[in-house]
Amino acid sequence: MTGAPELGRPRLQLSPREFGRIREFLYERSGLFFAENKKYLLENRMSRLLEAAGATTVDEYLTLLASPARGRQALMELLDAVTTHETSFFRHRTQLEAFQRQVLPQLLEGLKARGRRSLRIWSAACSSGEEPYTLSMLILEALGPTLGGWDVRIYGTDIAQSMIRKAKEAEYTKYSFRGTSPYYAQKYFEVLGADRFRVKDEVRRLVEFGILNFADDLRMGRMRGFQAIFCRNALIYFDKPAKQKFVDHF
Repeated sequence: MTGAPELGRPRLQLSPREFGRIREFLYERSGLFFAENKKYLLENRMSRLLEAAGATTVDEYLTLLASPARGRQALMELLDAVTTHETSFFRHRTQLEAFQRQVLPQLLEGLKARGRRSLRIWSAACSSGEEPYTLSMLILEALGPTLGGWDVRIYGTDIAQSMIRKAKEAEYTKYSFRGTSPYYAQKYFEVLGADRFRVKDEVRRLVEFGILNFADDLRMGRMRGFQAIFCRNALIYFDKPAKQKFVDHF
């Protein structure tokens, strides 16, 4: 959630032309679609970026984004700022229950029938890592701590570099546990302090994290061979053509 601008710092006011240019740039570079009613969100979240970049106008900022020297890092910072990072452990409970009770047993049985014991799962737009770690816990519940001879890898990706850093740290506050049963909280987390918890190593070792922009066709072309893909948190921010492009990779 974005707070109110600080006193003395007027919120960025995007003209229709500027909003159109920023929106088009973000869509081309990431597939993220910002409708007209999201103009306020871009204004709130971009104000600090322009100031930090030393840009006095949106046109100057767009020139920076296109520059060979600073453009890549500036783009990463922009995407980090404008994306929403709301998540928690065991979010979308109905989806997870279906995975645990129906999808996962069928996947394991089907793979075993073909003589395979390798399971690959992708959590797209994983934010700070709660979803892939949740999936790891569910798989440990199904297979046990030694995994019964299975080779399991869960890949968590996000476009925001700050979220991937946090996911790799695997440290969370109580806010991330809303909706999490005491059973999982006690079994799979270490208590570091009054409001600090770390995911246990047995959960972490099944998960890998990396930055991924869905508009990067080369990288997306390598994201294959998964038995399950969790992408609900990603597709809700795309328009229909961008959703179709994402699905067409598979």
